[in-house]
Amino acid sequence: MTSRNLCFKLMREDIKRRVWTIALTILSLVFTLLVPVAIKTGAYLDELSRGYSVYEKQWWLRELKSFVGVNGMVIFILVALSVVWAVSGFRYLHNSRQVDFYHSIPVKRGQLFLASYLNGILITAAVYFVIQGLSTALILRTGIEGFGGDGIWWKMYLLNMMYYIMLYTTTIIAMMMTGNIVVALLGTAVFNGYGPAVVLLVRGYQEMWFHTVCETAKNSMVWIRAVNYSSPFANYMFALEDFSYGRLGVWRMTRVAVITVVLAVLAYALYRIRPSESAGKAMAFKRTESPIKILIALPVAVVFGILFYSLRSTVTWGIFGVLCGSVITCCLMEIIYHFDFRKLFARWIQMAACGAVSVLLILAGIYDWYGFDSWLPKATSVKSATVTIGYEENWVTYGKPATDKDYLGRERTIWSYESQRDYQYRTMELTDVYSVMELAGKGVRANQEIRRRGSQTWNRWSDEYYSGWKQCVIGLRLNNGKEVFRKYTIPADDETKALIAAIHDNREYKKGTYPVMSQTSADTAAVYFQQYDQVQALETNEEEKARLLSAYQKDLEELTMAVREKELPIGTIQFRTVELQEAVDYYRDRDQGDEGLENRCYYPVYPSFTRTIQAVREAGGQVEEVNAQMIAQISLRYKDVYEGEDMTEDDAARAQAFYDDREIVYDQKEDIDTLSKALIFMDYYNMNPYYQADFADNAHATVTFAQVRVSPYSIKHSADCQIDFNRLTQEEAKMYGLRRYMEESSD
Repeated sequence: MTSRNLCFKLMREDIKRRVWTIALTILSLVFTLLVPVAIKTGAYLDELSRGYSVYEKQWWLRELKSFVGVNGMVIFILVALSVVWAVSGFRYLHNSRQVDFYHSIPVKRGQLFLASYLNGILITAAVYFVIQGLSTALILRTGIEGFGGDGIWWKMYLLNMMYYIMLYTTTIIAMMMTGNIVVALLGTAVFNGYGPAVVLLVRGYQEMWFHTVCETAKNSMVWIRAVNYSSPFANYMFALEDFSYGRLGVWRMTRVAVITVVLAVLAYALYRIRPSESAGKAMAFKRTESPIKILIALPVAVVFGILFYSLRSTVTWGIFGVLCGSVITCCLMEIIYHFDFRKLFARWIQMAACGAVSVLLILAGIYDWYGFDSWLPKATSVKSATVTIGYEENWVTYGKPATDKDYLGRERTIWSYESQRDYQYRTMELTDVYSVMELAGKGVRANQEIRRRGSQTWNRWSDEYYSGWKQCVIGLRLNNGKEVFRKYTIPADDETKALIAAIHDNREYKKGTYPVMSQTSADTAAVYFQQYDQVQALETNEEEKARLLSAYQKDLEELTMAVREKELPIGTIQFRTVELQEAVDYYRDRDQGDEGLENRCYYPVYPSFTRTIQAVREAGGQVEEVNAQMIAQISLRYKDVYEGEDMTEDDAARAQAFYDDREIVYDQKEDIDTLSKALIFMDYYNMNPYYQADFADNAHATVTFAQVRVSPYSIKHSADCQIDFNRLTQEEAKMYGLRRYMEESSD
């Protein structure tokens, strides 16, 4: 009892010397929370008297909730107060006279620590609770419906206070380990920022030097978690995000409480063993100086090395940057430790060691001493593989409808996207890995050549031999259960094209790339066929849907690279899933549009898809390839003028019309007959980048159909097109002022 009474007396005395801190706490929270709430509630009552719509009410509810919820200004103030209370409570430890005075009082050190430590928590907690409660009462006084039922005000209070205590305790640890307030503040910044900075540096190091590193959803989660748990402040920010989305569980907050208790015990232990004579020095414990300096100098030196190397891409400049970063950091640390510029090189051996280790880290990245980019397992050790070939299939829609809320809290259905790469990782299993391993081998050899020649020399050399490059992401599932993913940049030579064709033609590749290949008739609600923006709803029963789906899956499975190089789609087909149909109906019932859901998940129909075309016609659909009879006119908008030396006078006179941004409409039969055979509809071309087209670069075509075509949203008269030189003679191209830029540069 005597000990408890003594602690209370010490707390009262501590409060007397920190009145300014209490005043600052009250004023800062009043003006960042209570006053804004009072202003906003008054504005809401004024609006209420004039009447408001349902949407306006939802907006006001969201606005008022944000004040007692995740309020950025309140969070900033609490973070700042955690530092202020910690510094004001233990600043006497950094003054030798005050230390002598406090330690001469016939009171145990533990009592002194608890008095200051508890005041920094209890006073802030009481002030924040009162102001949070008053703010909530003001909002409830307005009578707005929907507020308070979820207990957001007290949940936010508990969350903020738990992290306040953690940050407050972290700052106290920095105060215990240092003898100067400025150094203590720097230490607090290090404790809260060092972890995330190192995690981001490691990731940047990988992206800089590991040329084949591949980012997956699983890897991204590992990095996010690493940043999340790397410092108290980072964990606080992630907790706020999770709270906003309702993902913050009790177990996580329990862990925060346990970690805070551990930090408090550590702070108390440091206080007990802290030498009184350390007041006024940079570091309270001499043994911590070297480890802290090394831990800071190494990352900074690596950052300098990466920065200088990225500017010039030479090893010499990379090493120069490392040495500069190492020397500057070590010298600054020594100045801070000794408060003396003459101690720049007090520990020159440590400086040299830091520089040497940092140089080795940079060289290891430059020359791949880790063997990361050159690693390639034996084909016999690979169980299955996945391959993502650049952006060739970026027209495929991945994902599914999902329920969400807009900024006013209204429920809506959106499309929850999934990346092509993640979908293929999840679904593709190529068991014939020969072509995959050959493709990976070419990527490894290309990367080794880049490292050997240097990036600048490599660019000049590669342009002489290759006309392009292929970006391929390869995932390997090994027999031992390990999954490895690599991203390769591969020369697009004939061998590469043959390997990609072999992979593309594999049924397992298509099944892992196109979601429609795994769809069943039971999952299919309706079938739609579309040509040139004309959508046709096919009248199908369960049997006809199954026949249509089976026909398309068979045609798509047999589609080869050779066919795609020669054919373009003539239409698209949608096997609308039950889930997608429900989402579309959701918007139709509410007369809110459909968020573009009706246009998703269309797949190309090629002229060689005879089974699908026949099934579409049997279901009442019309399938017709574009011809001159369908077109009323073709307009060409020119970018420049054809001025060949071999032009006749008639050609030259005609060319006068082909000015920049000049649009010429061709509606005569002979013009339409000539141009229509060379039209490339861009919507279909974008679904097949393998098609070998040679576009006219100086003109863009717009086709106006003879018959009005109706889409779900508007009446369509026209479609965007390009002109393919492969389908025109030189005389025909010249007649319409069409040219390639290569021809222009050679004239």
